[in-house]
Amino acid sequence: MIKQKPGFVLIFSLLSMGIVTILTQQLMKSVSVGIAFSRQMVLREQVKMFVYGGIAIATAQLEQCYPEEKKKQGVDPAAGQQSSAQPQAPKRPFSFKTFILTVLPHLNRWQTFELTDKIDGVDAQIKVCIVAEEGKIPFTQVFDEPVRELTDPAHGFLQQFPSAKKGSSSDFVTKFTAFLKGRTHRIVDISTLLPFAQQVKVPLWYAPPEFPTRRTVAGEVKNEKGKPVPAACALQDLFTLWGQGGNLNPLLLSNALCILSGLRPPQPNDAQKRKDQYKQLAENYDKIKSLKGDELWKALGALYDAKPKLSAEFNTLFSLEVEPRFYSVLSCATVAGVTQQVIAILEHVSPTVAPAERREQRQKKKEIQPLFAIRRLYWL
Repeated sequence: MIKQKPGFVLIFSLLSMGIVTILTQQLMKSVSVGIAFSRQMVLREQVKMFVYGGIAIATAQLEQCYPEEKKKQGVDPAAGQQSSAQPQAPKRPFSFKTFILTVLPHLNRWQTFELTDKIDGVDAQIKVCIVAEEGKIPFTQVFDEPVRELTDPAHGFLQQFPSAKKGSSSDFVTKFTAFLKGRTHRIVDISTLLPFAQQVKVPLWYAPPEFPTRRTVAGEVKNEKGKPVPAACALQDLFTLWGQGGNLNPLLLSNALCILSGLRPPQPNDAQKRKDQYKQLAENYDKIKSLKGDELWKALGALYDAKPKLSAEFNTLFSLEVEPRFYSVLSCATVAGVTQQVIAILEHVSPTVAPAERREQRQKKKEIQPLFAIRRLYWL
């Protein structure tokens, strides 16, 4: 007589194999997702480093405008004769001529740096845009905090804001005044204007002008034969909270201020097309730096192609002798389709005068004090 084995053994074996198969599939899926996530996080950190590299590029360009100070770096021998209780920082020998030749042609415009795997070890793109805060309207000149009203020059000037064309000419001014009056605290950061920017549907952050792109098999390529796409009038590009006072330098005008003043806004190819104008301006700077009013704008006609539409009171705020101190640097990096961008507020700082012992240590270690400090970062 043949003995029959129980059938549950076969069923148990099949169930066990099914469970093992499911667990193996889940493990492989988790591992693949983890690897992809790790690669993405490593890539994001890599892009982040390139973004900081863009800030370093902008800082290096700005340092060229302080040639003497870059050599001294706070180790002036005469500083040893000063009292250690009240150290005096050396003067900041800003070179307007160097600024006009090296930085001004790229001000408010993208500078693009292409990295290749063959030379740099990675295929990447870094884009940098430098904007001078002394080329924007100081917020103290826009809103009178004690009175809680727009100033008279700002009231008339803001009537020209582009968004006003969609409705009443005073629509932007009315909403802006209501927004500022409705606050309970003083504005200390430009990001505070974000709710208002969303309300009136205007950009808060500045995006430099670019040439239109055309799609090819290899990807998007800039079409520099066409007309560049103009930059929108952004609030962060119009107002500043970092100004040293109430005056502005007409060489540094932001894109938004040019638009509202009826001047020619920055174009992405000005560094090549107007190279001779920048060279001539640098050569004549000493002759025109003390000009005011109509004579000033006539001397700058090669840059802006027109005289600004400003009230007499507002026109008195402009002076070529205003030295730039604060800059907002927009840095954008792209690697393998991952893009990150940040706006950094840079301030030029004078080197501190250290005691004699400290200076000797710096000379031995060859320490170099930075000329710029990052005051704020906005990740976009």
